[in-house]
Amino acid sequence: MRHFLLICLSILVGFSASAQTMADDIQTWVEDWKYTFSPEGRKTWRPEFTARVYMELNSKGPAITGGVRINNKRTLGLMVWQDEIYIDAAPGHFWNVSAGLYTRRYFHLGKKDIVALYSDLAIGARYVYKVRGNIESMEQRPGDIWFAAVWDPGIRFRFWRNVHMFLGPQFSTNVFGLHLGVGF
Repeated sequence: MRHFLLICLSILVGFSASAQTMADDIQTWVEDWKYTFSPEGRKTWRPEFTARVYMELNSKGPAITGGVRINNKRTLGLMVWQDEIYIDAAPGHFWNVSAGLYTRRYFHLGKKDIVALYSDLAIGARYVYKVRGNIESMEQRPGDIWFAAVWDPGIRFRFWRNVHMFLGPQFSTNVFGLHLGVGF
């Protein structure tokens, strides 16, 4: 019984220490966001644009983003991408264009911020504009609007100022694949 009480007491001490650390982290996070959107923080905002191509198992296409780099770690903006998807079970092709809100988070490696891991997330809508093939067996028709989401984690290499090249895997509402792009 004494061992049980000792174990419970040490677990409670650990929980209270981690709760305090988590509360401090949340407070720091809130203060960081407050500063980023304050008049002083907005003075450091810079535009950031990227162009990329991706290839998934059954689709391919280009994508562009335009946004505001709100601090050294985050970018917020819009992403537009186009898909050409082949369904071999139908068989058939369909083409769509998607647009969504976009965010990028950098995790810098090193003091000069030349290399960074990043995570892109875009959530929006997909509009099917063309279908070719056996459309009776396909669930998507021209004019349909569907939910679209893309998550692109990867690695970024900065060359000069904010000119950079990036690559990594891509996970989307369609399937998964690879992406490669440039940004400035």
